[in-house]
Amino acid sequence: MPNPVRRLALALALCAAVPAATLHAGTDIDLGAIGQPAFATFAEEIGVATAYNPVSPAEPLGTLGFDIGVSATLVDIDNGVWNQAVAGADAPSSLVIPRIQARKGLPFGIDVGVSYISVPSSNVAVWGGELRKAILEGGAATPAVAVLAHYSALSGVDDLDLTSYGVDLGISKGVLFLTPYAGAGMLWYSADPKVGGLTKVDDSAARGYVGVRITPFPVLNLVAQADLGPVTGYTLRVNLGF
Repeated sequence: MPNPVRRLALALALCAAVPAATLHAGTDIDLGAIGQPAFATFAEEIGVATAYNPVSPAEPLGTLGFDIGVSATLVDIDNGVWNQAVAGADAPSSLVIPRIQARKGLPFGIDVGVSYISVPSSNVAVWGGELRKAILEGGAATPAVAVLAHYSALSGVDDLDLTSYGVDLGISKGVLFLTPYAGAGMLWYSADPKVGGLTKVDDSAARGYVGVRITPFPVLNLVAQADLGPVTGYTLRVNLGF
C-alpha cells in the first residue's frame, strides 16, 4: 500500500513543475490493440481520474471572491491495461495529471468553476466545469455545507469520446489558518470508442475525498487532498484567492 504522506509529498513536487508534468511523455491514447474487458477497466480509470475535481473546501467565495491555481494529481492505475491503450510506451503504475483551475463567487452562495487538463507530449486534454450552491455558508460555530454539480469532456483523442458528470456533497470547517474538508458523491461516465470491435461503456462510480486547505498568507493557500473510490489519487494545489 503506497504511503499517503510520501504520495502527497511527491504530488507537491510535481505541482511545482506542472507545466512540465506529463501523463506519460511522448505517448498518445491509441485503442487499436485493446480488448473489450480491458477497455472497460481503462474507461473507468480514465473516466474517474479526469473527472472534475474541486480540490477545495465547501465554503462559498462570496460575491467578490475569486481564486485560481494549479494542481497535480498522482493517480494509481492498472498499467497492464494501460499498456494496451497507450501507443508506443510502457505505461507506468501511476499517472501525473496537471490541472489549471479557477472559481468565481456569485450572489446567494453560488460559485462557478472551470478546470483544464492538458498533458504535454500527449493527445489528452480535458475541459471541466462546476456549479456549486452553499446549503450552509458556515460561520464561527457552524460548518459550511455545499452541493456541487460538475461536467467534463475529453478532447484531442481520435480513438475515444469521453464525458463525465456528477453530484457531490461537501462539508468544511475553518480553524485558524486550516480548513479541513470532506466530500462524497456519484460520478457517471461514458466512454465511446471510435475503433472497430469495441463497444461503448456507460457506468457510474461512487467517489469521496478528504483534504485540508492551509492559508499561510491572506491571498495564498495550499490544498492537499486524498481521493477515495475506484481510482486512488493524491492531489496538491497551489492557489491564489481573493
